[in-house]
Amino acid sequence: MSQNQATPKMKKMSVEDQGCFMIIAESCHPGQRLAYPNSAKVLAGLTSHIVNRFMEADTVEICLAEIFGEGELLDHAVNNVTAVAKATDYPGNLYTLLKYMPCSDKITTMQIVATIEYVCTEILALAGAISEKLQDQPQWKNDKREVYEDYPAIRPSDLKAAVANDAELKRAFGALFKV
Repeated sequence: MSQNQATPKMKKMSVEDQGCFMIIAESCHPGQRLAYPNSAKVLAGLTSHIVNRFMEADTVEICLAEIFGEGELLDHAVNNVTAVAKATDYPGNLYTLLKYMPCSDKITTMQIVATIEYVCTEILALAGAISEKLQDQPQWKNDKREVYEDYPAIRPSDLKAAVANDAELKRAFGALFKV
């Protein structure tokens, strides 16, 4: 950041600001169809959460550790973010989101983008498994919500509940969802 460029006062993203991140559902994981229709809402919420966490962090590494906890998931995230932030030309589709991203002198926009892409890709990879686990729960048997290609219409609260009630998912995303 140049010396003559003032650092703006950071503030939490508004609901309106979060709308621009809905594009993540289509761009962060090219070639993979979303497993459930409310993925965009879940990912938009996670994106704003991650951005807000970065705005409050002292360093990228500390923020990543707070989000992922210690372990293999954190190692992958640090490697991913470091590699992308050092690259001279970011190839991912999330580059289109840069103009919406806040940044400070401590945390760079590219580091935020790389982290968001990593988190969203990991969650999308588990989306099918989460949906199947939810369908096995008794309360879903008589649920009248529309079924989309064999998957129920999952709400963000359902995703959080699935993580809280499944040991494997909780180990992977417990820190992120604070369950």
